Amino acid sequence: MIHPLAGRVSAHYGELSDFRRKRGMQPHSGTDYPAKRGTPFRAVGSGTIKLVQFSKVLGWVTVQTVWYDKKTYYVGYCHQDNKPDLKIGQKVNEGEVIGKVGNTGMSSGPHLHMTFSRKLKGVFGVTADKVDGWKLIEASRPTEKKTAPKKLSVTCPNCGEIYYAKPKSN
Repeated sequence: MIHPLAGRVSAHYGELSDFRRKRGMQPHSGTDYPAKRGTPFRAVGSGTIKLVQFSKVLGWVTVQTVWYDKKTYYVGYCHQDNKPDLKIGQKVNEGEVIGKVGNTGMSSGPHLHMTFSRKLKGVFGVTADKVDGWKLIEASRPTEKKTAPKKLSVTCPNCGEIYYAKPKSN
């Protein structure tokens, strides 16, 4: 499997930021990849499109299946820029562009929120069926160096708003 976007991660699965803690929220349920609105992202693995829908919280969502380690996983790609041009039942290949980063739903800035679950509906909400997709992708790539990307976001201590840092240009 591959990461849907190269390099940067602003929030990892299971993190409990001060913003979430102060509001009695659950730990983060996915992996956030910040990028400019409209940036294309890729399918993490080959599989089948199972769902394309709009959610008040997650915005435009695509769910696809992937097969890894003799198990089926459901991958949710959330906050997409617009309704993806994909059909339920459509086959997609690892690395194929399947959507664009957006800021739909309850989102503090353009990013791709990726969730992994053992059940289709597990993509939505906090469930015991979710798994750490970033770690799963890394585990599927044994020959590559595994280093966690640097976190590029800051949470305002006063209002809890999350601000995404711009990468330094050389």
